[in-house]
Amino acid sequence: MPASLRRSCWQVPCQIRGRRSSLRLLWRVRSWWIAYSTPLVIPIATDQAPRRTPVVTIALILTNALAYLVMLGAIRGSDDGMASFVFRWGLSKSAFEWWQPVTYLFVHDGGSLWHLAGNMIFLWAFGSAVEGRMRHGGFLAFYLVGGIAAGLAQIYQSGAPVIGASGAVSAVTGAFIVLFPRARVSVLFLFSVIPVPAMLLVALYFMMDLFGAMGAGSGGVGYLAHITGTVYGMTVTLVLIGMGAIKRTDMDLLYLLRQWKRRRDMRAALTGTQGAVGPWASAGKDGAERVAKSAVGIATPAAPPSAASLERAAKRARDDASAAFGRGDFVEACSAYERALELAPAAPEADETRLMLALIHVRKSPDISRAKRALDSIGGALPERLRPLADALRTELTA
Repeated sequence: MPASLRRSCWQVPCQIRGRRSSLRLLWRVRSWWIAYSTPLVIPIATDQAPRRTPVVTIALILTNALAYLVMLGAIRGSDDGMASFVFRWGLSKSAFEWWQPVTYLFVHDGGSLWHLAGNMIFLWAFGSAVEGRMRHGGFLAFYLVGGIAAGLAQIYQSGAPVIGASGAVSAVTGAFIVLFPRARVSVLFLFSVIPVPAMLLVALYFMMDLFGAMGAGSGGVGYLAHITGTVYGMTVTLVLIGMGAIKRTDMDLLYLLRQWKRRRDMRAALTGTQGAVGPWASAGKDGAERVAKSAVGIATPAAPPSAASLERAAKRARDDASAAFGRGDFVEACSAYERALELAPAAPEADETRLMLALIHVRKSPDISRAKRALDSIGGALPERLRPLADALRTELTA
């Protein structure tokens, strides 16, 4: 902890004098959080595995790294050279050029490697999954337009030159929250990795940017660019989902909002409270009884799911299991593998799924009975290359 911060901590008990002192203390704590917490909370991965190779995300990271090396070679460690480079390729209100709204995204502070590394870590953690939903071309356009909007908002507010990809990266985090509101992020915090809800992490950073824009943050940070990027990312993604440009799923924010509204309306109808709307509005005071009576004689059995839909669901379950296995969450991996077998027990990959269950129960999370049951259920569809592993597991089980 810096010496100035330690001195301030000792002075805190002496400074609480009425309401004004409390407000000053709150403002100081807010400043400490912004100044010292950001480098300590680093997202390194999410639980949303990309559906395809994130080539655009990788290309953006490599382009930023290459641009950083080119900049270091051009400025040759000179402050004047850095200033000249920023005014030419950064986004400047006083020396504006038509290319700057794009090129500023690839210019980072030559005196701080964390400026580049932090942005690229966030881009990799959140961008891979977002690119999988938006596809390559759509994600690139979304990223660039978000960065342009964030940069223009920042120079309109401050007038100082703007550099860095943080506005575009904030747009990506905003899109991630809309597409995967229930996701969890693996965060590096004080030399340990802990999972936290993505919604909470992005909300904390958004609040820090709001505090910074109000004057509690350090100078030289484009807080308004971050705020604009996040708002742009959430708004545009919601519009794209509503228009059908991004395929809806049962995991996005619009679906969760519809489910919440439906549960609220149903609860209001069944409890007889005011404000019930939608299909439950006619239930009235005796909602539960009326809904039950109206269902008698008119309910029709739902059509059974097709084999293709079951296979798709089983594939998603296997993908979830593989992701959980990769991050060491073997309980979740077992649950997902078992769900895949329930959905499609005769699928071509079913024997491989049973083998993975046996592998977990023998070597990772020992459970002899479940391991034996999984091995005994393996049929003749197991690929030849995996049979030695099955034999080895049987040997370990009987040893």
